Amino acid sequence: MRTTNRQANRNLSDSTDQNVLGSRYDSKTSTVHPEWPVEVDLHLHTTASDGTLTPTQLIEHISSTTLQTVAITDHDSTEGVNEAVEATNLSSNLTVIPGIELGTENEDSELHLLGYFIDIEHSELQKTLEQFRSERVDAARAMVDKLEQIKRPISWERVVEMAGGSVGRPHIARAMVEAGHVDTVAEAFDRFIGEKGVARVQRPKLHPIDALTLIHSAGGIGCIAHPRTVRNLNPLVIELVEAGLVGIEVYAEKYNSNRRDSYIDIATRYDLVPTGGTDYHALGAKNETMPGTNGPPPNTVEKLVARAKQKHGSNIGNIPAWLA
Repeated sequence: MRTTNRQANRNLSDSTDQNVLGSRYDSKTSTVHPEWPVEVDLHLHTTASDGTLTPTQLIEHISSTTLQTVAITDHDSTEGVNEAVEATNLSSNLTVIPGIELGTENEDSELHLLGYFIDIEHSELQKTLEQFRSERVDAARAMVDKLEQIKRPISWERVVEMAGGSVGRPHIARAMVEAGHVDTVAEAFDRFIGEKGVARVQRPKLHPIDALTLIHSAGGIGCIAHPRTVRNLNPLVIELVEAGLVGIEVYAEKYNSNRRDSYIDIATRYDLVPTGGTDYHALGAKNETMPGTNGPPPNTVEKLVARAKQKHGSNIGNIPAWLA
């Protein structure tokens, strides 16, 4: 598989979407709220990657909302899926879709792909994910070292303790807040460990096409996550559609009406399912979007199931029984 590693200081401003890397927690953003009861959230994180809630805690947290179907989409990890499913069996009527979020990049931009209905036992997938997690830890450790070099020291042991599982940049950010180097998690990303941050360390990532192929090999389907972060989005969408992309997040984050409508246009133009979710990490950020407050129309899951059947027939990786 191809891997790339762009320079950390590359300018990622999209010529057609300025402020593409604006914080998802921007309090000035005018949010468009769904016109339907929010029953679906297809983008949630746990301590299996960079969330702060265990899968069980996450399910308990959202069980009192209007949500009926959710996807656990941890970064480069499926380790939280089974626990989440077990939690729903014990105390909730929620349905959990096995998912994942893969970080990818080409020569121009990063792009995150969400995979749904994947076989979490797939050997090739798990071998690749193990390598990704190892590289993620190496990059996180290197960022902690860089922070020390620029007189913003934090304890690696404290970062690991905060993670309680897979280490990610949000845990570094929280450690920076605790150490008094920044006031908020958003500030830590903006100034130090975000895309243009002075302490950011990139790790090798798959090319988007190879990541989509990996999702397909595990019986899943792929959708673009938070397209606001993608530079030169349209050409990449065309390339991915030709490779079997089925969806793009539209009802997500704190999008204003113009941004949301631009993604609806892309979905319509390329026959993609408009998906969405909160990308919830339970970071405690002031303006973090909470589960049950944003998400795609209730029939979105049925549309994704239809695309999965179209792609894989009876060989879908893992699909909840009532959806099959």
